Amino acid sequence: MLESLERDPWGRPYRAVRQKLRTSGPPLTETLQPSFLQEVVEGLFPQRAEHTPPSMAASAEDDRGSEVDVPPVRESELGAAVLRIRSKNTAPGPDGVPARVMARALDYMSDHLRGVLDASLASGRFPERWKCGKLVLLQKPGRPADSVAAYRPIVLLDEAGKLFERVLSARIVRHLCEVGPDLSDAQFGFREGRSTIDAVMRLRAVTEEAVSCGGVVLAVSLDIANAFNSLPFSCIREALRYHGVPEYLRRLVADYLEERTVMYEDRDGVLRRRAMSCGVPQGSVLGPLLWNIGYDWALRGRLPPGLGVLCYADDTLVTARGANFQEAARLAATGVSQVVGRIEALGLRVALDKTEALLFHGPRRGPPAGASIEVGSVLVPVRAQMRYLGLVLDGRWLFDEHFRQLGPKLVDTASALGRLLPNLGGASVPTRRLYAGVVRSMALYGAPVWVAALTAPNRARLWRPQRILAVRAIRGYRTVSTEAACALAGTPPWDLEAEVLAEVYRRVADFRAESGFRPPPEDVREWREAARRATMVRWSFRLETPRAGFATVEALQPVIAEWAGRQHGTLSFRLTQVLSGHGCFGKYLYSVARRESSPACHHCDCSEDSAQHTLAVCPAWATQRRALTAVIGADLSLPAVIRSMAGSDSCFTAVATFCEEVISQKEAAEKAREDDLHSGLIRRRRTGRRRRAYLRLMPP
Repeated sequence: MLESLERDPWGRPYRAVRQKLRTSGPPLTETLQPSFLQEVVEGLFPQRAEHTPPSMAASAEDDRGSEVDVPPVRESELGAAVLRIRSKNTAPGPDGVPARVMARALDYMSDHLRGVLDASLASGRFPERWKCGKLVLLQKPGRPADSVAAYRPIVLLDEAGKLFERVLSARIVRHLCEVGPDLSDAQFGFREGRSTIDAVMRLRAVTEEAVSCGGVVLAVSLDIANAFNSLPFSCIREALRYHGVPEYLRRLVADYLEERTVMYEDRDGVLRRRAMSCGVPQGSVLGPLLWNIGYDWALRGRLPPGLGVLCYADDTLVTARGANFQEAARLAATGVSQVVGRIEALGLRVALDKTEALLFHGPRRGPPAGASIEVGSVLVPVRAQMRYLGLVLDGRWLFDEHFRQLGPKLVDTASALGRLLPNLGGASVPTRRLYAGVVRSMALYGAPVWVAALTAPNRARLWRPQRILAVRAIRGYRTVSTEAACALAGTPPWDLEAEVLAEVYRRVADFRAESGFRPPPEDVREWREAARRATMVRWSFRLETPRAGFATVEALQPVIAEWAGRQHGTLSFRLTQVLSGHGCFGKYLYSVARRESSPACHHCDCSEDSAQHTLAVCPAWATQRRALTAVIGADLSLPAVIRSMAGSDSCFTAVATFCEEVISQKEAAEKAREDDLHSGLIRRRRTGRRRRAYLRLMPP
């Protein structure tokens, strides 16, 4: 199985160790009891009567978005839509045509498809076949299987219809940005150039401004029940009218929403359909944009001074600023009541029992014990932490609990992936780096927010998983230190990498604040490279005072930038032994592994067999050493060897060849000593419980 990693790093071995390998079997819709399946589908796709939306635009503005001519689909519009699906490997819709197949087919039939789309635009009719989706149910982890809330729907749609949706979405977004009114500035979800980090940074700016003036901020998180499946169609139509979307697009979107269905096959083989009378279409391209447009009115209400609102998709956060907790709590109750009222006016329901509250404060300004606020008829306790957009926030922005919860997850993931990366054989260096990147992305999520809170304990929680993957990347012994393993792997410590992300984010945010536009990609690349160069300098300075792995780190420190940036040479199991000093050497086997009675060399009369002794002194390897010095020179000190390896592919190859030949012979000699019945007990091969139990069953 490990050999398949080179062909597909995300294949069965990866899914198996990440516990994402689902057992083969029929879909959930074909295994659930028909009556319970119907209950689940009815809960996910509720039927509701026509809802009267709040008035969002004056009647005089009804025709503001009307147009006489309908612009046809341009080749560039369709090309941009096709480019988005050309590399996708997603499941196909009811027609069974995958995205990549559709992209290739359009190389020959794009004119025909454009004709179909132009006819739909002119008539205001969205093709009926593209309104039907195939329902797939996924069970949420940790939820009881007999609960309706334990299932999440995915609706697979035809790729041709999703191409049309991309064209429509691009036109609506262009209208919002260029003509307007645009979406509320408080909405960060499903918008180009905005992210969860932007939302949290906005919250941090609000709270830090208040705390710096001696005040506090109370944040209340609202949970909307079954949000995306419950938004009435009438609210979307009214919101499109408010935003002045051209009449032909409003007409087409209105038809797009009507007579939508999801189909699924039950355990009896009966193909069933469920009509959608509300909600944005799951699995669609237009769905997220229509949610933002329909929900936008809830974020536009005029709030009293000191109140604010932040939103990412449906995750809504109300903030109340006050001089103390009591003032902030009174203001928060007013603000939350107003926001909840606007949400309910859109036909949505707030799950008050899932509401959370957190007080941001300065030193000795925390909430009183047992503090709570009243939201409707529910008392919401003010907690010490709150999970928001993937981060565990606390009232002082210290992130201790965030790293306390994150650390074990990173270690578990790193250990699981490490099982796919043996020292001998296994995945190549690119695959090992790819897996290290998986854990790195988990660890550094939200870095611009928490980088200033990297205390020594939090850094230690990042170092442990990084060390596990660095040791796997260099194919080293588990006893190699964190600093030596990271230096050999050429991967700066993740706390320094976090500073790179934070610096680039800051510069991008400053550019957008000054110009109102996103910076050019080449500028972002230049900023990132500059930040990485500064990181290498800081890393090199840190390596001047290592805590362990002294010989290796001191040799790598002067050339760490060249070593990490080289484009040649890969570390092998035996080469890493020589560079790290942890391997088949008497000194290591005596002092660390406790497998030798003395550090003496078994191949000469030297009293200490170290990596440097093997590399430069031991006469048993004189032949191999002459071939090595002919390439890299006579200086075989570790700093000189590493400097030559970093600068030349031929030198790297010569050192690797020497290590393979010499260490393989030393390993063979060590194995012979382990198998020798006359050697000391400390040298004999250690057997596990299973082997000892098996030997007891053997006849004498």
